[in-house]
This record gives sequence, C-alpha cells and structure tokens, in this order.
Amino acid sequence: MKDDLHNRKPLVVKLSAGLLAAALGASAVLSPVEAAGGGSSNAAGTAPAEEAVEQEEFSPVLSSEKPVVADVPVNNTPNRIITTINGDTSTEMAFNWYTSDLFEDAKVWVSKSGNFDDTLEFDAEAAEVTSSYAERDANGNYIFAEVKEDEEGEPVEDSSGEPVINGYYTDEQAHGDEWMSGDYGHIELTDVTEYSYKAQAEGLEPNSTYYYQVGSEAGGISETGTFKTSGEKGDPFKFVHYTDTQNAFWNENVRNEASYGANTLMNALETAGDADFVLHTGDVVETAEVEDEWVDLFEQSRPYFMQAAMAVASGNHDEYALNYGDEPLTEKFNEHVNVPVANDKIDGGSYYSFDYNGVHFVTLNTNDNKESDDNPEGKAIGEEQMQWITEDVEEARANGAEWIVLNYHKPLYSKSYHSLQDEDVQKVREELTALIDELDIDLALQGHDHVISRTHSLTHVPTEENFSNAEVEDVETFVGDNGVEYMEDPDGTVYVLPNTGGTKEYDDVYSKGLDHLHEVRPDLNWMTEEDMDYYNSLFGFGGQPQETDAFSDSHSNNRDSSSQNFAIYEVEDDEMIVSMYQLEGDFMLGEERTVELVDQFGIQNGDE
Repeated sequence: MKDDLHNRKPLVVKLSAGLLAAALGASAVLSPVEAAGGGSSNAAGTAPAEEAVEQEEFSPVLSSEKPVVADVPVNNTPNRIITTINGDTSTEMAFNWYTSDLFEDAKVWVSKSGNFDDTLEFDAEAAEVTSSYAERDANGNYIFAEVKEDEEGEPVEDSSGEPVINGYYTDEQAHGDEWMSGDYGHIELTDVTEYSYKAQAEGLEPNSTYYYQVGSEAGGISETGTFKTSGEKGDPFKFVHYTDTQNAFWNENVRNEASYGANTLMNALETAGDADFVLHTGDVVETAEVEDEWVDLFEQSRPYFMQAAMAVASGNHDEYALNYGDEPLTEKFNEHVNVPVANDKIDGGSYYSFDYNGVHFVTLNTNDNKESDDNPEGKAIGEEQMQWITEDVEEARANGAEWIVLNYHKPLYSKSYHSLQDEDVQKVREELTALIDELDIDLALQGHDHVISRTHSLTHVPTEENFSNAEVEDVETFVGDNGVEYMEDPDGTVYVLPNTGGTKEYDDVYSKGLDHLHEVRPDLNWMTEEDMDYYNSLFGFGGQPQETDAFSDSHSNNRDSSSQNFAIYEVEDDEMIVSMYQLEGDFMLGEERTVELVDQFGIQNGDE
C-alpha cells in the first residue's frame, strides 16, 4: 500500500544563529573579500543594517587619485559549478563550470558508490567567453567615481566626450538606504577571457543517487557533489522552488545579498529533507554583465548547488547590461547554465522541457521580447515559442503525462505590479492564459514580482469580459488525514510565486487602497476599486512578509529584507502537496533564523 501524500505531515524548522553560521560556513556568511581578511570594516556580517539607517545619507570623501586597480585573480580551481537537468532525467545529467585558463582534458567523473571505484568519465566541451569584472582595489573593494552633473542632473562631459570626474571612492565608505537601493557612482568594467565548460553524463541508472567531480588532471578537481536520477511514472518525489536571488554587486561588501540566496536554498533543502531537484524561476543575478555577481552567488551557494540538480528559467536581469539602455547580453545566461535549447533559440535564456516521474515540466523564456519577424509586437513570448509550447505539451499528454507544470519568470498573476503592468506580458496575456487553459496546465510557477502569492484554480476568460483574463473555478475540495485541503480534479491552473530568495522585496500594492496603488504605480491608474477587489479575489494566499517604512511611498524596499520564502512540492501518483515556507531573522545581526509554514494546499488529479 503506497504512502499517500495526504497522510504525511509538513515539516517546520527553527535554526539557531550559531548553528546557521556553522551550516553556512564562513564563505556564505561573510563576503568573499572579508573571508579573505580584506575589505571594508562595513562588510557583511560586521555592520548591522539598522546602523546604516541611523547614519546620514551617503556622501563619500573623495580622493583626487584613482585607487590602483587590482588584477582580476586567476582561478583555475573549477568554480561557478552548477548541475542542471538536461535530457532524459532517468539516465542523463548536465554540468557547467568555469576556469581562467583552458584545460583541454576537462571532464566530469561520476560514481554511484561515492568512492569513485566505479567511475564513469565524460569529456567536457570548453567555450572561450569574455567575462566583465568591476574594478576593485587591492582589498577587494569596488572603485567608484563621482561624476560631475549639471543643474538638470545630467553628466558633464569634457571636450573628448568623457565624463568629468569629481573624484574617487570605494565601497569601504558605503552605507544608507539610497546606496543599498542602487544609487552608487560610476564604475568601470575589465574584460577578461575565461572558459566555460559544459559536460553531459549519459547511460546512468534510473532512480539512483550519484556522486560527481568536475575539473581536469592538469588543472584542479572540485569537491564531490551529488544528484539524483528520476524513476518510474508515479514514483514519489520532491522538488524545491525559489526565485529572484538577484544579488547586487554594489552591496557585496556592504550587506552581502548572495548570502541570503545561499541561506534560502540551504534552509529549503534542509526542510525538504530529500529533494530530488531545485527549480529556480529566474533573476539569478541583478546585472548579468557584471561577472562578480555570478561568482558571488555561485560561490556562496556552492555547497547547496552541489547537493541537488537545478532546473533554471531565465529572468530579465539575467541578460541586463551594467548601463541601463545598453543592448542585453543574450548569451550570458546560457554561458553559466547548461540547460536545453529548444529550436536552437538562445535569447536571454532558452526554453525547454523535461519529464520527472511522469510529471512534465515546461520552462519558458519570457525574455523572448525583442521585436523581430517572429515577434513584431515584442511580446514576452514570441510565436515560435508559443507554437513550441502547444506541440510540446500535446506530445507530453500523448505520452501519458498526468501532470503539466509550467515555470517561467514574468508572472501573469501576482500580488505586485509587474503582473498587470509589464507591457510585453500584457501583449501576450490573453493568448497565453487561453493556451494554458486549453492545454490543461496544472501549475504555473513564477518569479519577477518579489511578493508571495498563490491563486485559486483559475480558468481563462477573454479580455472583453475581464481585464485579468481569469475567473475562479468552482472546485470540489476535501481535507486529507494530514489536515491539508485538496482541490479535487480541477480544470483550471494554480499560479504560485514564493516571494524571493534574496533581499529585494516588492509590496503587495493591491491591498493598500486605490489611492496608494495610483501613487506608487501611476501606470495602473486605470484600475478602479471594483477592478482591485476582483483581482484580489483571484488569490487564495498572498502578501509581503517584510515590514518596512519604504513601502509607505514606494512599491520597492531598500534591498534590505531578511524575509525570504521558498516552496516545496511533493508529488506521488495523482496527488501533489504544495507548501510555502517563510524565513525570518537577520543572521547577519546574530538573530535566530526561523522557518515557518505559511501556506499549504493539495491537488488530486483523476477520479479517486
């Protein structure tokens, strides 16, 4: 007799600050600079965020001479390692890592025993890439220039068209809300040639735990990581969902945001206990062009990236250039993450699908929004991708998939502003929600809006009937022996967004009255009280965990939250439980870090 999901109990965890620090390790609590003994006295882990609020706004002491720019360190130990789902999940696994120099003997070694006495070897393919690092001094502090501005606040240029510099400073002085939010000075990038390696393990045994190492005999070899292969249709499995880690380089030595992404994933894996893989719905970093962010996030999360395979969707920030308005770096996401590329289309990410124990996962690329023959209106998803979605899901259903889970970055339904304001999403909203309804998608997992939200089961309605393109389905429910309320065989789709794994939060703008909404998001001034009430009625759960004065006149915080969230999905045969957890407590201030179950629901598909 199977162990039914609705007979299991949810897990609630509390972790003390001391245990947390030990579990994270110094590299995840301290910035890379501080861990090495250098950097600012205001570095992460040493200066409470509250102290910055009490200080005057940042006004740096300038030096006339630019600090000496340190060389980008050579790192030939395999780094920025990530294990990703790519291909048949029962017999294959993919890997990605970096080194400074080229090693033509690069490989991945896979072992089922863990002793590597049964090693399988797979060659890696290296690609030469250009990585752009922000300038730092010898202590690892970022070097900024204060640019002279005219009365309108525009940069003043000299006769050669270069900005006039008032002086220089580093982030050793940095503090305050404006700095945290991104009001930093001019910074230069240094281009460095590096090598990104991709390898694919094949011929593995299903339903097995494997151990692996990546690297080369001529260079360096990594520590040992683990991953799992999938089993038979209907076999139980768990996966973790988190999103928008989105660490900002300018805060690395001020209040390191990458450490919160690492902490979120650590707690998610610990809470799940035996997760089979991790799903990330985009905005891995804040600024794709600044390689320091990829290094920081990957290295802080390294112990946890090497505990489970990842399935990653690309976010808009994962293609952003440093300077707003510059052309996006459309290759950068796929340089770092070894995921499939359907239709050979790399465009700020890629779209792809995979099967795991009878569940079909469809990862979309909502960066597919550049105007082209395929996409003349610049929709978040172009026609070629829309056609691929249809064909992919229909094929999966024909092959017997009982669950279809969509995952993507830009939300169709959330408790903050992006879902109803992003122009590229609005252009595809009616078409995509109609297709989701037609294809009988069970779950849509989202990111981008840094709030926690979960809709009721929604079915499509045309725009002429309602701006939201949704109405709540009347679904039969029952309560299982575990106290979880299940939807029984819904026809609609539940849209889930677990806030953020990082420190940047958005407010639940639809719950503070119409005047507040119109003040903080003027582009939504078309909404009436009736519109807002209707939109709120679509949600079964949602809000913003962080409490901050910043939300009094803004939709966004100061990148200072210590409230993060994640979700755990448990699947077995025709049952699924979705549990959303909330992390609280600022470990950088020595506070106890707690994990609390805040929302839970179940879905039972079929007639039983």
